[in-house]
Amino acid sequence: MSAAGRVSGEECGPWTVVLVLLNLLGCYLGYGALFTRPEGDWDSAAIEGIAAAAVFLCVLGVLGLLLSYVPVWRGVLVRWWLLPPAAFLLFGIARLVHIEYAYPVS
Repeated sequence: MSAAGRVSGEECGPWTVVLVLLNLLGCYLGYGALFTRPEGDWDSAAIEGIAAAAVFLCVLGVLGLLLSYVPVWRGVLVRWWLLPPAAFLLFGIARLVHIEYAYPVS
């Protein structure tokens, strides 16, 4: 393999650090969005908090996909780096849909 085709550690290091931190933040938001349960239909503060965490999880998923697409496209990182942001986006949307149907606004 020629020197032009090799990826050095200098190229993938900063991307790895940024994406690991972004994925850890996504895990934290995902835990809050998916495992927080309201006490009932009347617990509007918890429902709004869950919805806000799910929206932030969706935004973080889109941002993570955009940030991880560039190094994957350039061949600096492998394709599985696209999986966590896509999962965050999917879980955020699923939680928003669940909150909408389980606790409808009267």
